[in-house]
Amino acid sequence: MDAGQIVEPPRILARRSGDGWVLYMDGVEPSYVRRLDGAIERGRVLMEAGKVPGVEHGAVLKIDLGDELNQRVKTSTQATADAHKAQVAAAAELRRTAAALNEHGLTGRDIAHVLGVSPQRVSQLLNDQHARG
Repeated sequence: MDAGQIVEPPRILARRSGDGWVLYMDGVEPSYVRRLDGAIERGRVLMEAGKVPGVEHGAVLKIDLGDELNQRVKTSTQATADAHKAQVAAAAELRRTAAALNEHGLTGRDIAHVLGVSPQRVSQLLNDQHARG
């Protein structure tokens, strides 16, 4: 392996089994854990003992819940990410709108009334807008 070569950490695949999880790793026999919070550490220790290449860089846990649940998890986490992006965009638009209203001569209290926020929030929005340029 070249000194500058990037080595990806090995993967641990966790699948539900009974009351726990079976961990599948290349070069190591499957192992059972009760909860996922110890899966990476268990897998890493087993792979170190099995001299699996790249484990010194850590390990990546992939959870397989089956097609239906995997898709539901993917959909819900994407919806959460999308909601966060929308919230960030809405906050930026609120700052720009507060600044525009202010430039048109509205008072902080009037801006608060128009936007449906508190006067203190208007002050924050205007200060944030000035700080961001």
